[in-house]
Amino acid sequence: MLDLSFLILLGLNLGGTMPFPMPNNIVKVESYSPGLAPSIGIDAINRISEKVGVSAGLRLENKSMKSTASVKEYSMNFGEFRGRFSGIVDTEMNFNYLNLPILARYTLTENFAVYAGAYYAYLLSGKFKGAANDGILNSGVPLEITRREEYDFSSELRNHDIGLSMGLNFLPYNERILLCFDFNYGLVSVFSSNFTGIADDMQNIYGKLSLGYLF
Repeated sequence: MLDLSFLILLGLNLGGTMPFPMPNNIVKVESYSPGLAPSIGIDAINRISEKVGVSAGLRLENKSMKSTASVKEYSMNFGEFRGRFSGIVDTEMNFNYLNLPILARYTLTENFAVYAGAYYAYLLSGKFKGAANDGILNSGVPLEITRREEYDFSSELRNHDIGLSMGLNFLPYNERILLCFDFNYGLVSVFSSNFTGIADDMQNIYGKLSLGYLF
């Protein structure tokens, strides 16, 4: 027998698309700027018992950031720019996903609950571009000093993301309005399996703060 309730959520993602663990040839993150990355969606929650429930959702989500990093002997391959680069790499990314999370929920107290599960996200549109600046390219021939070489890997993006999700919510005011804190970890690279533009897999690793209304 179904005991359904519905949850409307409006939130903001904060995090990045990055290799994990961070490789040694990324020497330092010089700057990081999160994008305005909104999320809106609805969850259907079925209560199995007083403490246990499951939910399925449908969400439109943006994940975005800009970063500048110092790298050393970092493999990059695009156009005629092929080899190991030491210098500064700028990156800008912006992804729009249709996200379908499936979660198990457990109520700790009257006001607090935790949840965990998995998600599948379909990429509606995406951008991943940047530039290699002020460095040296080692391509197997005499070293070449590089001022600025732009790249755009947007056409190489994978059309889906799969990952793990966990979090908690609490009811600070009444039984309808709640706050949610999520952590979402992508298990696959945002690039297709045959991508060779950069050496590392790039995974979506984002936290999210949401305001919800339960009915």
